[in-house]
Amino acid sequence: MLRAVLALLLLRGLRAEGGVEQDYEVLGGVKEDPSRDVLEAAQDDAAPNSLVDEWDKHMEGFTPELLLTFPLPGRSDEFFYEDIPENSPPVLIRGGFFASASEETSTVEFSVHDPKGNVIFEKKDQAEGLFHFIAKRSGTYTFIVSNHRWMEEKMVTFAVGKGNETHLQPQHLTTMEDHVKSIEKTLVDIQTESTYLWIRQKSHMKAVENIHTRVLSFCVVEFLILIGVSGFQVYYIKGLLSDRRVL
Repeated sequence: MLRAVLALLLLRGLRAEGGVEQDYEVLGGVKEDPSRDVLEAAQDDAAPNSLVDEWDKHMEGFTPELLLTFPLPGRSDEFFYEDIPENSPPVLIRGGFFASASEETSTVEFSVHDPKGNVIFEKKDQAEGLFHFIAKRSGTYTFIVSNHRWMEEKMVTFAVGKGNETHLQPQHLTTMEDHVKSIEKTLVDIQTESTYLWIRQKSHMKAVENIHTRVLSFCVVEFLILIGVSGFQVYYIKGLLSDRRVL
């Protein structure tokens, strides 16, 4: 299982170096609790678990800074170093190894030494394994892979990384399809609002037109009444003047 995981990490690193573009965007506002995650990742298990359970518990979000497959001749050791700067806060260091020989699994010895030379992690006669610890001291940590066989050359895959950065999850990504759906929804909202405002404005215009028609009709009727009253007054006054002449 560890061999497949390390191969997947190696393939992902090669793809990242190739600069393959993806139509995804990271969502903002993803909040994690790094201190809690670091403590959980560095905590040793009370009882030995399977490699799968150990990976799920301690290697979540693991991103290797070094991922290397190399031949390890018989009766030889390979050394790797990780420097922790002075006055640096405690940092989580994690990784794993896998050994094989002639397309079959084979055991090696693996150990981790702190800057003072103390062994803080060790596995003997193991074909694969994971390590995780919090580096509290500044200085150089040494990782040693040993092959104590005389004539057997082994192929070893080794990975190590610092920190506990959360890797991307599907829920952290927004695809182009989601962007298109969001734009489509916004356009539909704008169209609906515009239609409503136009219907509302049209209703107001009809009401104003009806009022104007009524006012015009009232003015015409009032004008006709005024003409009728004025004509009646002229006729009446003319009649009075005519009667006075007769007298």
